[in-house]
Amino acid sequence: SIFPRPPNAKESADKMGPEEDLSTLISRKDHLGVLHYLRSHQLREPNIVIEHAFALLGGPELTKARPKSPNPILSLIFPSGLDEAECLAALEQLCLAAIDVQDHNLADRSLNIMRESVSKESTRFRRLLGLCLESAGDVEGAGKIYDALLKENPSNGFALKRKYCILRSQGKDVEASTALNDYIERNMGDTSAWNEMATLCMDMGDYKGAAYCYEEVVIGSPLSDDVHCRMGEIYATVGGLDNLKLARKHMAQSLELNPENLRALYGLLAAASAFLDEIEVAGKSKRDAEEADIEVAKELVKYGAEKLMKCYKGTKMASVVNIFLEAQKSE
Repeated sequence: SIFPRPPNAKESADKMGPEEDLSTLISRKDHLGVLHYLRSHQLREPNIVIEHAFALLGGPELTKARPKSPNPILSLIFPSGLDEAECLAALEQLCLAAIDVQDHNLADRSLNIMRESVSKESTRFRRLLGLCLESAGDVEGAGKIYDALLKENPSNGFALKRKYCILRSQGKDVEASTALNDYIERNMGDTSAWNEMATLCMDMGDYKGAAYCYEEVVIGSPLSDDVHCRMGEIYATVGGLDNLKLARKHMAQSLELNPENLRALYGLLAAASAFLDEIEVAGKSKRDAEEADIEVAKELVKYGAEKLMKCYKGTKMASVVNIFLEAQKSE
C-alpha cells in the first residue's frame, strides 16, 4: 500500500476507548481522532472531514501537509507533527470528501501533494485519480485508468465496479450488465452486487432475470422483511400461478418478520387476489389440481382485508382502503 498504516494508529484507537464517540472527539477538537473515527467506521461525512482536515493540515491551502525535507519520499517532516502515513491518510480522506461535495480544486490540491510523495504507478493513487477524473466529468480518462488496473489484475473489484458505474451513468445498460456480470463472477457472495443486478434487470424489463438475482439477495439477507417483500413483488410482476404462489409466500414471510409492514400486507392481498383471478380462467383440471391453494388464497384475501381495515380504522384513509378492498372483491 502506498499509504502505510500509521504506526501509532492502533495506539490512537486504544486511547479513544470504547466510550468515545464522534461527538466527544469533535467537542474535544481531536482532529486526527475524528478523521480516524470516520475512517475506521466507514462513515461518509464529507463536511466534517473537510473541517477537521483543514484544522489538521493548515487550512484550505494545506500548508501543513507539505514536507520540509528536500527528499519527501525518504524523510518527510510535516509542520503539523504528523508522520508520513498519517498525513497521506488524511489527504486521501480529504480528497474523497472534496469529491463528495464537488470541490474539484480541493481534490486537485490534495492529489498534487500526494503525488509528490508516492509513485504514479501506485494502484491506490491511480484509484483516487480515477475518482477525481470521474468527478470532473472526464469519464474517458477515468475509464483508461480502470482498464489499466484491470489489465494488471483482472480481479480488481474496485476497477470492475467503477467501470460498471460509468457505463450505468451513460445509460449503456447492456454494456453495464456485462461489466457487472464480470464483477459478480469474481465476487459471487456480494449481496449488494446481486441487488444492483436485479435493479438493472428490472430497468431493462427482464423481471425473470431480476427474480433470479434477487434470490441471491434473499440468501444473503434471509431475515430482512424488506428483501422478502421485494422478492414477492418481483414474482407477482412476472405473473403466472406458480410465481404468484411464490409471491404470497415471500409476502407472508415478510409479515412474519415484521407484522407492521403494510407494503407486504398489501402485496399479500394483491398476490392472493391475482392468483384467484388467474385460476378462474384456467381449465377445470387445473382448478381441481390447485384446490388446496385456492382455499389458501381465499383465506389470505380475507385475512389481508381484515388486517388492513383494522390498521386504518378511525383514520382518513379508511374510506380509501375500503374502496380498494371492494375493488379487489369485484375483480
